[in-house]
Amino acid sequence: GSWRWAPVTARQDWSDGRVAYQVLIDTDGTTSKSHRTYWWPHDGLRVAHRSAAEPTTEAGRGGDLPRPPRRMKFA
Repeated sequence: GSWRWAPVTARQDWSDGRVAYQVLIDTDGTTSKSHRTYWWPHDGLRVAHRSAAEPTTEAGRGGDLPRPPRRMKFA
């Protein structure tokens, strides 16, 4: 096959030291994309360019879901 661009949407660091990357990829050349998860290193993956963003585990940053709006009581 041919190489395709696929942005990384998540990185998973496992307690046993393994690393998996979730990518959003167009597998068949159409505009339909799906998420796939691959262990790193993997023969089918290579780094095209590195992100300028620093990784974080801080709540509310990175891939975390946004916090829901605060509920307020109006009198």
